Amino acid sequence: MTSIKYISHGAQLTGGYLHEKHLAQSLAEHIDATYTESRQWQYYETKKAHLNLLKWAYKESTASIQICVSRLALPIIFKNLFSNRKTLVIWHYYDDKDRKSKWLKNYYHLLVQTALFIAPKKLAFVAVAPFWKSYFEKEFKLKKVFYFPNLFDPKTYANLSLVKVEKQIHLGQVSFKNSAELFLLAELLFHKGYTCYFSTNDPKKVYQSKFYEVIYFEHHTDFLNKMAESAYTLTMPAIAEGWNRIAHESLLVGTQVIGFNKGGLGDLLRGANALVVGTKPVNNQIEAFTLREFGSTPPPPSVVNALYIITNNITSAINQNFLNQFTTDQTSSYLEEISTWCKS
Repeated sequence: MTSIKYISHGAQLTGGYLHEKHLAQSLAEHIDATYTESRQWQYYETKKAHLNLLKWAYKESTASIQICVSRLALPIIFKNLFSNRKTLVIWHYYDDKDRKSKWLKNYYHLLVQTALFIAPKKLAFVAVAPFWKSYFEKEFKLKKVFYFPNLFDPKTYANLSLVKVEKQIHLGQVSFKNSAELFLLAELLFHKGYTCYFSTNDPKKVYQSKFYEVIYFEHHTDFLNKMAESAYTLTMPAIAEGWNRIAHESLLVGTQVIGFNKGGLGDLLRGANALVVGTKPVNNQIEAFTLREFGSTPPPPSVVNALYIITNNITSAINQNFLNQFTTDQTSSYLEEISTWCKS
């Protein structure tokens, strides 16, 4: 009987983990395969520790079909190179500006070069957004790239019609990916009487600064309620992300999202008709607003645009038809191509 094994690592239940696990479990059910999961909860960062992680991934690769994250892919691919086993690699994003070590960047380069010499019937990749599917196909020349997005159960978000707190701003999830513009905005908003907060699922990251606080949410419903009460959620990463679960959930609870047109996040914001900020003025009032607020030394245009939107309570009608494409009842349709590959 066909077996599927999901091999991953990390210290937290991240959005990436939820996406990967849903794909792996759903695929096993879809093709009537046995399913097991092997996750290394110790998050390795040093070079020596990462080598130990790769050795662990090599040993765990024992199923007919391995589903793994990109950081674990190479040893799994090499182990199964001369067998009938298949490897399905979930690769959320790749950005040279990410704070990866030189060693890890070389590892990804080797992964791409290796993939070019392996038959697509044995090795395939999964992208979480149209942007990344195109990127991996055109920039990395990967032979087989499937698209499987983040999917959400609409029942989880159905009863969150809370009254918005006009001056409460969600700064998104606290992360090394957050841009400097986001912290500058928190300071500017604080001086205008706004309460700003980051969210986290790690209690060790709770923090109180002068301009914002980091709030730990043990329960997902508490997080959703807090976000549903907020006037805006800001998603302004320093890198091009895979998607952005925080932005997607914010839109599902009816909270306006302001963010960058980067990577898969750009796909989400444009499709959902959210508020995109960048180098272009959001309207013809920005010049006067900038002069009034900052004089001759304004901050980056994205900061000015976001501040203008928030302080003027600008909103945009959320495209619910677009969001309806990402419900869990669509899982089978997204699995069709992957299922065919598994059976070939």
